[in-house]
Amino acid sequence: MWETMLDRWIGKKVNLKLLSESLTQFFGEEGFSSKVELESVNEYRIAAVPKRPTNIQGSVNVFIRGSSEGFEVEFASTARSRFSRAATGLQTLLGLGPLLLRDLKSEEELRALETRFWSFVDRKIDGLSMV
Repeated sequence: MWETMLDRWIGKKVNLKLLSESLTQFFGEEGFSSKVELESVNEYRIAAVPKRPTNIQGSVNVFIRGSSEGFEVEFASTARSRFSRAATGLQTLLGLGPLLLRDLKSEEELRALETRFWSFVDRKIDGLSMV
């Protein structure tokens, strides 16, 4: 299951190829192995997976769609908790507490990564904007 977050920019005139390269570098600096897996006129897809031991389970894909004058960036992650919040007490009673804790740590680290990602994206778009 994918969890996604999306943001849109209009009228910024950003070179999307440069943006995709910058996002690939961002993930590298965050300890991920990343590459642009899809590059076309209207879309880029960046795939990133942790390259060193981390609490984040799963992978991250970033999609950039549109043109330099109007585009969207989507952050999508497969790192979702396998357990629902509603069943937390039952899982703990059944001895699944360590698995639940691992999933919660993964979710926490993913949220922190996503916060840094969107901050980076905003700064990078401002820096690349030709307006």
